Amino acid sequence: MNKTEMLEAKKAELAALAPDIENDVEGALEKGAELKSEIEALEVEIKRDEEKVSLLKSIGTAEPIKQEEKNMNDLELFAQKCAEMTDKKAGVTQHIKAATDVVTGETIADIDRQVAPQPTRRAARDLFSVAQISGNAITYFLQGAYEGTPAVTAENAKKPQNSTSFTPTTLSLSKIAAYIKETDEIIADAPFLASEVQNSLLYHLGVVEDATLIGAVAGTTGILAGTYGSGSTSIATDFADGILYAIKAIKSNTAYDASAVIINPADMFALMTAKDSNLQYIGGGYFTGAYGNGQYQPVNAIWGVPIFESTAVSAGEALVVAKQAVKVWVKGGVDVKLYEQNEDDALYNRVTLLAEERIACAVKDLNGVFALSAE
Repeated sequence: MNKTEMLEAKKAELAALAPDIENDVEGALEKGAELKSEIEALEVEIKRDEEKVSLLKSIGTAEPIKQEEKNMNDLELFAQKCAEMTDKKAGVTQHIKAATDVVTGETIADIDRQVAPQPTRRAARDLFSVAQISGNAITYFLQGAYEGTPAVTAENAKKPQNSTSFTPTTLSLSKIAAYIKETDEIIADAPFLASEVQNSLLYHLGVVEDATLIGAVAGTTGILAGTYGSGSTSIATDFADGILYAIKAIKSNTAYDASAVIINPADMFALMTAKDSNLQYIGGGYFTGAYGNGQYQPVNAIWGVPIFESTAVSAGEALVVAKQAVKVWVKGGVDVKLYEQNEDDALYNRVTLLAEERIACAVKDLNGVFALSAE
């Protein structure tokens, strides 16, 4: 039952209660006031939904709702929709072959609704600049090398000439998508699982998005690059020195500060377990700070720059980036759709849950990204 149907049902219930209210039947007035409050709340919700759809249409992001599919952005509505689709399967039927058969009672089991949640995921797109687009491709301008240097100029002297260039580049959107098939009996028996399936699908979609964006940045030709490995007895120290060099290189070549260091979890482990000649952890011990001083503090930055761990970067390598140098374009957002008449789902009593998004990523300033690797 949708909100409009619920509203009509509440109004009908209130109208039927009118005689009891008029005759001062005990409890009728209170029940009527409660129904009136529920009706007003539903009217506000329906009006808000209508305004939302109207606004989305005006900016060109709303898509028409088809009979066989519907965007499910609200987990509660999504679960409700799944339950509605499978209402016809409600109830229990028991077939008895003969009157002499032994009939046992139906097993009624409680359900633990606390499903282990997907972990909170820090998204790679948060490391970069993000913008929305309405088309299926984006043209951006890549700035070339800046030539010349401004200088103090004496009176009546010729001013120094500087120059730069901008190269237009067109980039098409890429689609990331996946679907899950689930039996409608499961969703009918435990509607809350519908939202859990959706959460799981979106989480794994986000993991692939992270790898796609980081891969696009790492594969860009022309970004700053360098190696580390000075022959030090500590590989971790060499790696840390290389990261510092990359941070300073971005500062020297752009007007930006490095905003993130993307490294492989294996390298993060090497950094955290690095020890000095006294076998003391350089970054502090597992219970206290370095040499037992202070409390242990989680390591989430190196040289003051936030760390982002990802297997999209190979072990022994790192990406140091400035947020302003990388741009991610998104069309709309993540669309989640539910199909109840897809392929042969009807024959198997299944539903298909589809999630997809369209994104593009480019390095707009090559000097704002530094790729570091071992010698």
